[in-house]
Amino acid sequence: MTDKTNTEDIIWIVEGHANLHSNGRAWRSTAYFENNEKTPEDILRSIRQAKVGWPLPPDRFPADNYPMPGSYPAADEQPVPQIFTNGFTFLSKESAEVVSQFDLGEGALYPTRLWRSDRVTPMPGTFFYLNVASKKDTFLPDQSSGMKKLASGTWQVPRGASNLDMVFKQSALEGPDLWFEETIMTNFFISHRLKQALDARKLSKDWMLTQCSVVTS
Repeated sequence: MTDKTNTEDIIWIVEGHANLHSNGRAWRSTAYFENNEKTPEDILRSIRQAKVGWPLPPDRFPADNYPMPGSYPAADEQPVPQIFTNGFTFLSKESAEVVSQFDLGEGALYPTRLWRSDRVTPMPGTFFYLNVASKKDTFLPDQSSGMKKLASGTWQVPRGASNLDMVFKQSALEGPDLWFEETIMTNFFISHRLKQALDARKLSKDWMLTQCSVVTS
């Protein structure tokens, strides 16, 4: 028999880094402009690896990012969320300060710079890449609902799912506070204690967090 009543026995799935409609921002690297306004393959490779939880060194992340020409509204004309994406995952200073106090496991925070469209004026604020690079294997698909099973045998969270009910083993509560699940694509997870710390600073909204249950015997 299982028990899911303890409010501490929960984790949270993050959508803020993957929701392009709300938190996508068209920042492009120096290499993009030096490559006829095309993102070079080595940066695309780093994005693909970061999206599935590879631990990457800082030199795999562009040091500078500029608004993509022709994007509307331009990246520097939009509010900068606490967590946002151009393929990579970025954090604003406040969220990075909170995350840095928790266990990232093999992951890391790397500073980066955002610039105005004139490519001379820096954006106000301080920004970081978030490399989530720890893995757990705790998802219980037989006890969960609302997920989409892929041909690869992995699972995906449908965007805007209203009937999502995800259940995980108790071992999800152990180890790093940010991680990817081995069998779930795209989204990563955070611990309840990290979520509470984000709440305390009123930073959680942009993270787009959904509660997930953890089964205890």
